[in-house]
Amino acid sequence: MTIVKYGIFPLSILVLSLATTGVLAQETEEDEGMAEVRLLSTPSSSVSTGLGYSHDDLTMLGRYNGRSDNGAYLLLNFDLNQRDAETGTWTLVSGRNVGLSNRNLRYEHNRQGYWNYFIEFDQLDTVNPYQYQTDLSGIGSSQQATGGASSSVQLSQERQNVKMGMGKHFSKEVDFSLSYRHENKEGARNWGQGASYSFGGAFDRSLFMLEPIDYRTQEVEAKLNYTTEALQLQGGYRLSLFDNPTQVVSLDFSSLVVDASPRQTATPPDNQSQILYLNGGYRLSPLTRASFKLVYQQDRQDETFYQSNPYNFRSDLGGKVDTTRFTLGLNSRVTPALTLNAKLRYDDRDDNTPKARYLITLGQFNQLSSRTNTDGTLDATYRISPGFSLLAGVEYESLKRDGVDDPNIARRETTDEATLRIGARRNLSDSLKGSIRLSHSQRDGSAWLPGSGVLAGTLQTSPVAFDYVNSIQFADRKRDQLRVALDWYATEQLSLQLVTEASQDAYSGLPLGPRDGSSVMASVDAAYQLSDEWSLSAWVSANQRQLESSSHSWYDLDLSNYLSNYSDSMQTWSGKTTDQGYALGLGLKGQATDEIKVGAKLQYSDDKSKFDMASLVAPVDLQFAPNSSLPTIEYKLTTLTLFGEYALDEQQGLRVDYRYEQIKNNDWSWNNYTDYAGTTVTQLADESNHFIGVSYFYRGW
Repeated sequence: MTIVKYGIFPLSILVLSLATTGVLAQETEEDEGMAEVRLLSTPSSSVSTGLGYSHDDLTMLGRYNGRSDNGAYLLLNFDLNQRDAETGTWTLVSGRNVGLSNRNLRYEHNRQGYWNYFIEFDQLDTVNPYQYQTDLSGIGSSQQATGGASSSVQLSQERQNVKMGMGKHFSKEVDFSLSYRHENKEGARNWGQGASYSFGGAFDRSLFMLEPIDYRTQEVEAKLNYTTEALQLQGGYRLSLFDNPTQVVSLDFSSLVVDASPRQTATPPDNQSQILYLNGGYRLSPLTRASFKLVYQQDRQDETFYQSNPYNFRSDLGGKVDTTRFTLGLNSRVTPALTLNAKLRYDDRDDNTPKARYLITLGQFNQLSSRTNTDGTLDATYRISPGFSLLAGVEYESLKRDGVDDPNIARRETTDEATLRIGARRNLSDSLKGSIRLSHSQRDGSAWLPGSGVLAGTLQTSPVAFDYVNSIQFADRKRDQLRVALDWYATEQLSLQLVTEASQDAYSGLPLGPRDGSSVMASVDAAYQLSDEWSLSAWVSANQRQLESSSHSWYDLDLSNYLSNYSDSMQTWSGKTTDQGYALGLGLKGQATDEIKVGAKLQYSDDKSKFDMASLVAPVDLQFAPNSSLPTIEYKLTTLTLFGEYALDEQQGLRVDYRYEQIKNNDWSWNNYTDYAGTTVTQLADESNHFIGVSYFYRGW
């Protein structure tokens, strides 16, 4: 008979078997761990190169993709990694979109835990989506004139960044890094100015100009880190310098107004910013951690004016803004069931720019914008049972504005907002998880202060129409929000994620301006594993935002009305803006054969902006009553991408990519815009493009 069959097993054999099994299991675990270590320490490189073709010139579709012109493009991406096993030194070289105008190149040499240095280059070209037919001459220079030969102009900008840096570890606790960035930005952007002259049968028409862009930005940053098991500190300094060699652009429009003097317009001036910061965290106990951030920032703009101001005799703005910020945080698991998270933020922006009169005829000074923002939050999570937690939080924000002196609107020096949040997270079943969050906030503020009352070149100090506008940043507001999220793993193959959010705003205070606002968003994402080789994904989302306002026509009321108590009955019309959008997508990818991998993705989006207007009270002068609502603006985007890969062996293969895009719009605000004298602005109502690329790849050596 056999000992196994009858259950008779010598003890020595049993002990030896268990010991051997334990040793083998331990060796297996160690082998798996070492395999992971070897994988991380073994360099792996890849490269792909080929050719692509874009069949059309692009404006809207080609704004940022690096291939706005039709024709052939080099497709080149690489990631080259080499490691010296004896010293642990790595050499890393990478390139992305090397043959396109949104390329990135990087070289890095490092020895982990000791030192590193790198140099990086990236480029991004942008194309203006509008077409300009203009008689402007001198494009690209600081001396421009109207009345030249009409031509079509396509505007673009090119930005090139070079960044380099180094780092050094002085010990396990202390390391230092230094980086430098230099950016060039060249091109032109649409610009303009007003002219109070009568020409072409119109008055106060806009004059079209182009700003020649030749910006230089430099940035230097130094950081020192100190890290122990309980304490982490990081201190640093950042200096940013902006230089614009073109100080002013002159426009000669004597072709429109005889004997008119050229108009001069200043461009963005040189400026600089300095930031000194200290961040840190400290583990007070195994379950409690405190953190802080301290920042001091100074921004200056003191470039000499291209000409002195005759009203204040200043040679420069003397702009200086000092900002102090600090954040304190505390996270603690008070009990096994209760976790608290508290944060206090303070932001003080002190505008120390000298105040001076720049427009004597209107008695206007430069506007300063000092403010102090204090924000505190406290959130709690209480675990009722495994998979079931309750959430609660409170937040208070106070914003104080100092030295506000805007002649156009009524304002408040202080606004305060309090928010209360409650919610829950729960595993509803083994396959279904959900969460819900409700919040209510209420904002009010100090007494309303009137605008300075500037009227038609006078120093009128009595309230005017703008004093009755309930500006959205100052208005009393009540806001309610709801968020619901579900994760459902219906089967081993199918998973669904649902998120929906909704909010409702109610404004009060002054009679004119925003009255009600709302937003709603819903999205569903699905993933389905058809087999071990094939997977399917789909998603759909929809959103809507609305804001309803009340207003009146400027000429509907005279000065005596402004000086009296303004009432709701003096509102003459209301407007409701509605932004709606939805998007959907479908994706499929899989392994057709051992050698062939394929994929497809289809995406569609539709965004609309509606402007509904209606009369509330018939105005005194009917010409200021809205005749009808403005036309709806709609943008539609369709994208189809396909790819296929054929493996020549385990490391190399061929890849084919195809991309089709189409965008349609009826944006009347830009289509055939003619308010510029001598210039017409248009936007294509329909643009589409086919792109195909063929490339060879080699991976994993």
